[in-house]
Amino acid sequence: MKTLDNRVAVITGAGGGVGRALACRLAGEGCRLALLDIDAGALEGTLAALPGGAEASSHLVDVTSGEQVAAARDAIVARHGGVNIVVNNAGITIQKTFATHTRQDWERMIGINLWGVIHGCRYFLDDLKAAEEAHIVNLSSMSALVGLPTQSSYCATKSAVQALSESLWAELRSAGIGVTSVHPGAIRTEMIQATLEESDDVEAARRNYEMAQRMGVTAEHVAARITTAIRKKQMRIRIGRDALLLDYLKRLLPVSLHRLLARAAL
Repeated sequence: MKTLDNRVAVITGAGGGVGRALACRLAGEGCRLALLDIDAGALEGTLAALPGGAEASSHLVDVTSGEQVAAARDAIVARHGGVNIVVNNAGITIQKTFATHTRQDWERMIGINLWGVIHGCRYFLDDLKAAEEAHIVNLSSMSALVGLPTQSSYCATKSAVQALSESLWAELRSAGIGVTSVHPGAIRTEMIQATLEESDDVEAARRNYEMAQRMGVTAEHVAARITTAIRKKQMRIRIGRDALLLDYLKRLLPVSLHRLLARAAL
């Protein structure tokens, strides 16, 4: 994308973490923002955090609902006149074994992590095709690269996001629409904390959260990398040494790596 100035960027899960950091970053680049989240208070916090003079609208939306995303699209186009960038960022994780995942857990994970991305791509696609410049950013994870113990639903949905993004990249390239699949490792956000009490092993989940706070990259770093990916129309980006390491190990030790993970899960 040649310029971000005066481009309209839609961000889901904009109420905190990477969504909020990216909103601030893109606003600083001159983007006009449409911020989507299920939490009204969190949206207000992001609006308050934006740099002075930023133009932004907020939309209370459950991304699992196609009807709500479609209604938000209509409101956004009416307010901003079009859309150039869609960032499908909303997501959650639940640290449970497959055996203890309920059907409701799976429906919730698939609804937010996958259907949320599908809805964001689907309902804004015509607007992106009509734009002078356009880009889709889908938040996947390093967990899409390797199946991790106690993360079956997260890995499955994030792998689907990666595959969807690769298909869209090929299909939309001739239309001039860039598509980026984002694969961060640990990030210093509250995502684990948000569902910590639902975990099979709350203490283990808390340790993972604390490790992410110590070793993870900042949300601001992720936002900077995403902004660069939009500018350069990169198809895939890995963020953090852990994401790079896991990707390399999977390539070098495609079976042995999983034996190590199985032992660690005992």
